Amino acid sequence: MQGQEWTRHDLVLALSLSALTLLSRWPYRARMLYNWDAVQFALALKEYDVAKHQPHPPGYILYVGLGRLLNSFLHDPTLSYVVLAMLASAAATLVVYFLAAALYNRLTAVTAASLLAVSPLFWFYGSVGLTYAGEALFACVVAALAYGALRGIERHLYLGAVALGLAGGLRQSVLLLLFPLWLGSAAWGIRSPRKIGAAAGLLAVVVLAWFLPMIWLTGGLERYLVASNELYASVVKPTSVFGDGALQVALSQLGFLLESTAVGLGPLLLAFLALPFYVRRVGWEAREWFLLGWMLPPVLVYTFVHFGQAGYVLTFLPALVILLTRALLTTLEAAARRLARPEWRWGLVAAVVGVLIFANGAFFVSARPLPRDFDAPRQGLVGRLRDNAHEWLWSRTAAALREHEAVLGAYVNTIRAFYPPEETVVLTELGNPRSYPWLRHAMFYLPEYPIYELRVGEVPRGYYAPQSAATMRLTPGERITLPPRVKRLVWFVDHWDPATQRPRGLEEIALPYGRWLYALPVGRRPVEYAGYTFLKAKEPRRTARARS
Repeated sequence: MQGQEWTRHDLVLALSLSALTLLSRWPYRARMLYNWDAVQFALALKEYDVAKHQPHPPGYILYVGLGRLLNSFLHDPTLSYVVLAMLASAAATLVVYFLAAALYNRLTAVTAASLLAVSPLFWFYGSVGLTYAGEALFACVVAALAYGALRGIERHLYLGAVALGLAGGLRQSVLLLLFPLWLGSAAWGIRSPRKIGAAAGLLAVVVLAWFLPMIWLTGGLERYLVASNELYASVVKPTSVFGDGALQVALSQLGFLLESTAVGLGPLLLAFLALPFYVRRVGWEAREWFLLGWMLPPVLVYTFVHFGQAGYVLTFLPALVILLTRALLTTLEAAARRLARPEWRWGLVAAVVGVLIFANGAFFVSARPLPRDFDAPRQGLVGRLRDNAHEWLWSRTAAALREHEAVLGAYVNTIRAFYPPEETVVLTELGNPRSYPWLRHAMFYLPEYPIYELRVGEVPRGYYAPQSAATMRLTPGERITLPPRVKRLVWFVDHWDPATQRPRGLEEIALPYGRWLYALPVGRRPVEYAGYTFLKAKEPRRTARARS
């Protein structure tokens, strides 16, 4: 073994760090569903249908299955998925400790696991009900077993195949992004085509064990493929250099990737400066090539194909934390040798590491989100940097999460307090540059209201009515027929799009954090808005007579 053999002390240290990670998530956990994807996972607890994006393709069947298992006891979709994220982040800290110990030594293991645990990005996604903490866990497990296979341990080859197959059921992208690491480690360490072929067969069996039930629950392979192709065409293809995405899109995604990685690393980012010294002093050996092989496929895919949100970084963040931690400690140890006393040397290392841990934790706990000023000019580099900082840096903190939930709660509570569901239609918008697309939250938190998502902007008109839809496909057209008893339209949007004319009679209600709620009375005459025409359906004569 190139690293350090495990002892009982390692087990105690690893379990202690894992327990502290778990406990640290609880006070800052999400109380409401965080984003669009989180709501889709929650909707899947009642009805699993990939065609309806409950959840969205490629399916996440094992993740939803674990959510259903917990929800059967907790009876709270948000808490169920948050608990999964908390457990996954705690377990990932444990695995990172043992992997770093196997690669290097105990000091590297303690430091890397501690720095990962307090990473603002890792902490955030360990507190909300999304798959990314689980992705980090399975990436670490697959990597640890792949490293065992690289060292020639045959059982790790087969265990890695099982772990990789299960990872695909939790989040299918892990299967694709970690497969090169698993296969390359097996080819280099086992060097037996027969054994590697058997492990690949085992991997295929594990994948089929969750893939076939997922297809059956979706209503067949054709329905699944149609939903997947539609999502690819609308989300992935525009950002992929192999689809419609240009090089400029790839550079933009690389920028977002680097910004998200910087959030995940925090002050540890400065350890990049120590890498040249580390390479000169120690060299670039099999361990470093292994970590690079872990990081490279996700970075390439996220740059040239699709990078959806900051949580994607957690696929490779543990590897980067381990590598930079080792480079930092090597540099500190070299500098500490100039000190006369051994306790001073350890004191220097402990002080630097302590500052990094404190700074990372303090940023997540204490940093406040930047206010979003839509009226300020956004031209030039400064404007773009300000927007990027809002989207990718300050939005992944405990305070930002609390503000997000306060905004969502204000919309839901105000709509319920002032507008009866039998007289109200809720509108959300897709394409409004000043608003988050709140459709899924409206569906989950306002299920008694008829809802329409309008496609706005310089695109063909189309809408989505979840109360009557069998898939996530938009209904083309500009005419929308409202229920006959509707008396008002209510916009569930953050801010009105200034490019869209406000209808006469529009009412505005100020909400906390600079948000607004907009309502428009509806009478017998059609309502025109953003290229759409809203018409009330004629009430059946029998109902009208009964009322009169």
